[in-house]
Amino acid sequence: MDARWTTAEPADSIGDNPRFAASPAEVRRAARAARRDRRGAKDHPKGGALTLRLTRWVGRDVVLVAFVANIAAYLGALALLDGTGAVHTAQTEDWRVAVVVLLVSFQALWLHWVQRQAFGTLCASLVLWFGAVLIGGADPLLLQPGVLLAVFCYAAGRPGRWRGAAVVLFVVATAGVLLADEALHPTPGAPGWRDPAMVVALVLEAAGVVAVPALLGAWYAQLRDRAERIAALAHEIAGREAHRTADAVTATRRTLAQELHDTSSAHLAAILTLSTAAEAGAAAGGTPDPRLIAQIRDEGERLYQGFERMVSRMRHDDRTLAETHQPGPAAGQHTVAQVAELAAGHQRVAEVPVTLRHDPGLAEIDHRLGPLRSHTAYRVVQEALSNARKHAAGTGVTVVLEDDGRSLLLRVENESSPEPGPPNRGGAVVGPHSLSLGYGIEGMRDRLAAVGGSLRTGPRHGGGWAVQALLPHPPHRTGTTDGRHATEG
Repeated sequence: MDARWTTAEPADSIGDNPRFAASPAEVRRAARAARRDRRGAKDHPKGGALTLRLTRWVGRDVVLVAFVANIAAYLGALALLDGTGAVHTAQTEDWRVAVVVLLVSFQALWLHWVQRQAFGTLCASLVLWFGAVLIGGADPLLLQPGVLLAVFCYAAGRPGRWRGAAVVLFVVATAGVLLADEALHPTPGAPGWRDPAMVVALVLEAAGVVAVPALLGAWYAQLRDRAERIAALAHEIAGREAHRTADAVTATRRTLAQELHDTSSAHLAAILTLSTAAEAGAAAGGTPDPRLIAQIRDEGERLYQGFERMVSRMRHDDRTLAETHQPGPAAGQHTVAQVAELAAGHQRVAEVPVTLRHDPGLAEIDHRLGPLRSHTAYRVVQEALSNARKHAAGTGVTVVLEDDGRSLLLRVENESSPEPGPPNRGGAVVGPHSLSLGYGIEGMRDRLAAVGGSLRTGPRHGGGWAVQALLPHPPHRTGTTDGRHATEG
């Protein structure tokens, strides 16, 4: 019995399960600890777990990080300037320090909207930063992590028409604010803000503060867009490959269905027809006809051989098995040269006259067609004879193969079905029409279309049915023929 339907062992009670014995708070703490351990051990088992967790925390809590970083950068710069005794413009009055801390804190809070409103966040960040610079001096506020992040995120967004112009405008505005700060709080011993050297220095400072993170953001945007294009292309290629695989699988299944139909349909129909004839003879009080039994056994052997050839061909074409796939004609392929044997077999089983005509010889036609087209022609003749045996039993059949050096014209014609009457001398009777699977003509048309051929079927003018197939092949220079080869059964 399938294990899915077997009875499971009785589970422990809820009170015995440690999962439900612990309190909800303990369960949540255990789950969080497990997630942290899993992230650290799974993502970076060689010691990079700390860096990964830090990166995720920064990305998730960017406002808190910028808040702390802005204040720390400002206070650290003040301590560094005072400790080194460098000449600076920093204003260290208590109220100025408090206002500057408040402004840089507000700037960090604005980063909450940086993903949705990058331009508005950048404008607000610059305004707050400009105010802090004018109040507290430029030297301790040149490097504000929150402002740098706002500029970077704005430049890393989707490139627009005015993005470069906006960055240039922000650089000019920053240079103007730095000039104003120099005018309000001049550096001791430095030239005034009107000096060209001071103007150039302040412009370079503004470019370094605003343009550098903007260039980094633009570079990151290019890398991201390139990665997205590569990912989209890979997805498209994968989709096309999936479609090609599905089409190949569908074509293989149709080919297998055609081979199975062509291999089994005719022989099974013959076996059932002969079995019906044997039953009819036994019902009439006679003894079983040894000839019918031999024919049934012969058709069964042919059916087995056909399946054996089909399986061998499938294994021959399997490229996943070592030393099985070889180029050239596939194993078990039939040829036009076997059409004579096929016609003789139809005459022997159906006990009807079969006329076979071909121009030039069958071996020559086989050579002109090649392995694949020759196999297709054989299958078309086989299916046409099988249909004649099923739907027009007891009628004569004519098979004609004519090759003009560029294409093969193949015709299989049968006469009108006779009126129902007693069984023929061999006891064979017409098999039921339910023996037909309904895929014969469709299979012939698919085979011919695969090699560039065409198929026409329909009733004849004088009665009966005709199947005409045209198989083009590479041009072949023909010489003078002595006449038409004909074989009548």
